[in-house]
Amino acid sequence: MITRAAVTALVIMIILFAAEPLRDLIRNVKGEIAVQSTILKQKMESSKRLEVTTVDEEGTVEATTSVIIFGKVGSTEIRYRYTASVGIDLSKVIMDAEADRIVFIMPEPEIMNDGIEALEINQHNFFSKAIEKSVEEILNEQRMKCRDQYMNGTEYTDRNWDDTVKAFQDTICGWLEQYGERHYEFEFIRENIPAAV
Repeated sequence: MITRAAVTALVIMIILFAAEPLRDLIRNVKGEIAVQSTILKQKMESSKRLEVTTVDEEGTVEATTSVIIFGKVGSTEIRYRYTASVGIDLSKVIMDAEADRIVFIMPEPEIMNDGIEALEINQHNFFSKAIEKSVEEILNEQRMKCRDQYMNGTEYTDRNWDDTVKAFQDTICGWLEQYGERHYEFEFIRENIPAAV
């Protein structure tokens, strides 16, 4: 019959034999994180910016001119196309190498470049020089409205964050692919969480 003392001794032996491989695994993971976090830092410094999504939308904007006596005396209607590249500044990413993971504190995406073009223009003048704003002025104003909508509109902020995490994770995994299987986790934290409406 196996005595309680024998069982206790057996358990202790198992723990002792298992402890060293476990310590080796922990040391290996920490070493892997230390090396690969350095690689990621260098890659981000050299890449500088990362495109996470693009915008390609068409719409219509109208500007009118009115006078007190006659009401509307001129109008300009423009069908336009707005395009933008949305991304993050990689120098603003804060990386923290922990014992079992690498944590990334991510900045909000921003417009890296954008543009607007007129696809069709219709102008109606009831009097000579009745239109106050030029086509260029109308398009520039609409460009700023589109930019604000895609960066600050509640419909887009969460979608932009999801696109940011996916694009960033795909990129860093691609950078580390040559180093084989990864034995730790990535964690992504949003630097500025929008206030609840």
